[in-house]
Amino acid sequence: MRHPLASTALLVLAGLSTAAAAQTLPRRASLGIAMASGANAPEGPPLVDRVLPGQTAERLGLRQGDRIVAAGGKPVARSQDVVAYASGLIAGDPVELRVDRGGKAVRLRGKALGRPTESFAGGETVYGTVPFRGGQLRDILVTPNGVANPPVVYLIQGFTCTTVESPADGPYHRLGEELIRRGIAYYRVEKPGVGDSAGGPRCVDTGYEVELDAFRAAYRKLAESFGQDRIFMLGHSLGGLEAPMLAAEQPPRGVAVYGTVLRNWADYHHDVDVYQAYLLTGADPAAEADRAERNRRRLEAFYLERRAPADIIRDDPAAAQALRDVLAWDGGERVFGRHYSFAQDLPHQPLIKAWRDARTNVLALYGESDVVALFDSDHRMIADIADFHRPGTGRYVEIAGTDHGMTLVGNRSELRAKAIAAGSPPDGEFNPRIAEVLAD
Repeated sequence: MRHPLASTALLVLAGLSTAAAAQTLPRRASLGIAMASGANAPEGPPLVDRVLPGQTAERLGLRQGDRIVAAGGKPVARSQDVVAYASGLIAGDPVELRVDRGGKAVRLRGKALGRPTESFAGGETVYGTVPFRGGQLRDILVTPNGVANPPVVYLIQGFTCTTVESPADGPYHRLGEELIRRGIAYYRVEKPGVGDSAGGPRCVDTGYEVELDAFRAAYRKLAESFGQDRIFMLGHSLGGLEAPMLAAEQPPRGVAVYGTVLRNWADYHHDVDVYQAYLLTGADPAAEADRAERNRRRLEAFYLERRAPADIIRDDPAAAQALRDVLAWDGGERVFGRHYSFAQDLPHQPLIKAWRDARTNVLALYGESDVVALFDSDHRMIADIADFHRPGTGRYVEIAGTDHGMTLVGNRSELRAKAIAAGSPPDGEFNPRIAEVLAD
């Protein structure tokens, strides 16, 4: 399966560092495990690669090397099944897992522990709520201690319906640490039905407009406290298709993007199918281009004609496997883990118009080794459009040796060599240069 901006979810059900915070929403639970993925994932039920201390899995007695065969009484075939089960757990809920431990069936039962809350050195973390369409969204504001009226970075995250909270060594947490250290506040909001968010629509079932409206509701709340003149948006990955839409409506002090797209989404997805495997693993680019060309008409039917996957395969039965390969289609109504209508909305967004009309400062950041966003050309054009219509407001910065996840992996040749040797993309440390440029 290819990896456009739509498919960058981590299959890590991880916990977070602790903090004291008043909450009106029940705290979601965390299993606190990492499952083997990529070349390290064997065939069959998901393999537990790591058990995090002090969380539900450890309390249950789950061990590294266990294979999860059932969760909540339902069979498990893949890691996503465990993710789906864990995502519905609230602190105090009963938990039941059945595992294969060296050929022996073991049943584990207990109560779910709430995810630890985040904390940041030198900052105060407040967990709040945003009313939204009959439910509530969880929002998280971190403010630097001893700084009066700080500016704030509003992070708008990418495609997936996974929590915006991050392990202490995760890039979003490290980004927050670097911002707080520089006297800048840090704001995030969960998508509908994700993390602690409850009631109203669910991310996995909604289209683009609902998600954009959720980020809009959070923006309104943030502006009430900070004023638009102290807010800097940061759209990461697919969040870079949402930040300019909000900025065009009500301009913040500035809007930045990292690892995003400007060209039509259908064209971008075709480019992913052509180039990504070559960039990451050295696959034959001509063979990849031939394969992508064979699927071009199917992607056009899906994206541009907005045909449902089931409708496409009625006319073209051979398309079923192709849709699974290039869209991560589940055989029903979801692609890349979400209702297919969300992906179909993306090519129809007026991004160029939004960037033209975003009456604010624009910073386009591109990681040199980002093989998800693919190329620097979109980011350069974003800055150019802003600068042409509002001279002096558009800026492009390339972040050396950095990948789509904001981590240091070396240049493209080094990344490819590491990925080939390991059989999967390498892990890296967060690059603080990103926060440095944002704060500049």
